[in-house]
Amino acid sequence: MYKIVNKEILHEIIHSMWIEAPEVARSVQPGQFIILMIKEKGERIPLTVADFDREKGMIRIVFQIVGKTSEELSVLKKGDELFSFIGPLGKETEIENYGKVITVGGGTGIACIHPITRALKEAGNEVISIIGARNKELIIMEEEIKKASSELIVTTDDGSYGRKGFVTQVLKELLDKDKSIKKVWAIGPAIMMKVTCETTKPYPV
Repeated sequence: MYKIVNKEILHEIIHSMWIEAPEVARSVQPGQFIILMIKEKGERIPLTVADFDREKGMIRIVFQIVGKTSEELSVLKKGDELFSFIGPLGKETEIENYGKVITVGGGTGIACIHPITRALKEAGNEVISIIGARNKELIIMEEEIKKASSELIVTTDDGSYGRKGFVTQVLKELLDKDKSIKKVWAIGPAIMMKVTCETTKPYPV
């Protein structure tokens, strides 16, 4: 069983949990994910790792309530236990010193991009982070991303916080004015990922 060490409600539909999982924490790398089960005959939920603490043996997950199982997960409290917590899974993100890079996070993708952003900065990169959501209330992990970045730009669709507009608009502006940017990583809603790919195509990144 895997104990919930800490729980935080980032928004009424977005929750954060630190899970006690020493074996996973020991070997997890940025970009990897876990699969959890709340109970023995429950649904398997894949979630990208939002943070990890090797010393304390803990993994952080951030999830949005979108259905029955995520609703069940959201009502669990600190001290409750998960039946299964398998990982790390998936291919880790390739991290090295590229120079100047950009990471883009949209919605709950902000949590997923966090370990990648931090690792890139630790590798010596100058990291410009762009995070965005529909409104101010849905901007999550701002302080964590700010700490992991060289520069942070926040956008909201409705202009209630940061710059009004989409993360891809800021991305294009940066790529237009700075030819030294080497690479871009992006995690977020499917449409954001699609537009990000289209935005970067004309540039040598």
